[in-house]
Amino acid sequence: MLLLTATAVLARPQKREVVIDTVCNAPLQKMLQVANRFCYQFQACPDSLFEWAYLGLGEKEIADAKTKESRDAIQLRYKDRAYDPENKTGDVAIDIYVLGVRWWKNQHLGTKYRLTRPANARYPLTAHMTATYSGSILEGGDFVLRMEPVSENQTRVHYEFSLVFGKVLSAFISDKTWNNAIRWRFATILDNLVECAETGTVKPKEPTEK
Repeated sequence: MLLLTATAVLARPQKREVVIDTVCNAPLQKMLQVANRFCYQFQACPDSLFEWAYLGLGEKEIADAKTKESRDAIQLRYKDRAYDPENKTGDVAIDIYVLGVRWWKNQHLGTKYRLTRPANARYPLTAHMTATYSGSILEGGDFVLRMEPVSENQTRVHYEFSLVFGKVLSAFISDKTWNNAIRWRFATILDNLVECAETGTVKPKEPTEK
């Protein structure tokens, strides 16, 4: 029984992702501005994201998460940051908390941002930010926002947010933990990006309890 349990834990996937397709009721240029703003602030001044893109995530303070299935079971705390505007690269030092306790200190999150389009077409435009980590708890991550106009005032959006966890952390993250503590955050971020493009702002919201 112990062997079967250990095997099941070790077999948990290292890569987890959220993939969503939606339509934003705003021109492509507005959606692109929001994508550029998000990626810049993620790299250069991530605390600014709590004012709009991270609204509703409830991460301003260390939460009293009591189980690994809690919405706040895993949290990041940003510290030192460095940004190179010419190459659009960033580096942020983070502490990682699990169940309200700091497990890892001064992990470095490096990022690279690029905006691309097909060689022989104007669209879609793809905002792609890749991430690498200094420690073994995370192996990498990707933020992808692919945009193309549907009409003058509508934009088709394909969204991907993925993380590749290290083997130790992936063993901790069951499907329930992923859905309750992490996945909903990535979906909320997209909702906020679309709301910002459509209305010019993001209204404050409270996270719903699990």
